[in-house]
Amino acid sequence: MRDDDDISHEISASEMVDALVRTCGRRLARQKAHLHVLRCVEARRTDEAAFWLAVRALLDRRMEIDPEETDRFH
Repeated sequence: MRDDDDISHEISASEMVDALVRTCGRRLARQKAHLHVLRCVEARRTDEAAFWLAVRALLDRRMEIDPEETDRFH
């Protein structure tokens, strides 16, 4: 991973959730967030892993609140 891969200081977890859901839908967004968590843990980048864990938790919460919501916004 390159040093400039860390976007957690430039965008909030909720903004990332919105961006991911808009582009790929909730289920794929959750998969992508999970893969980022694993990648960051393997690279020992704890701050980034915490950011992506927050993103994943928000995605999980959205799916719990309204599992019937349409997947994409566009």
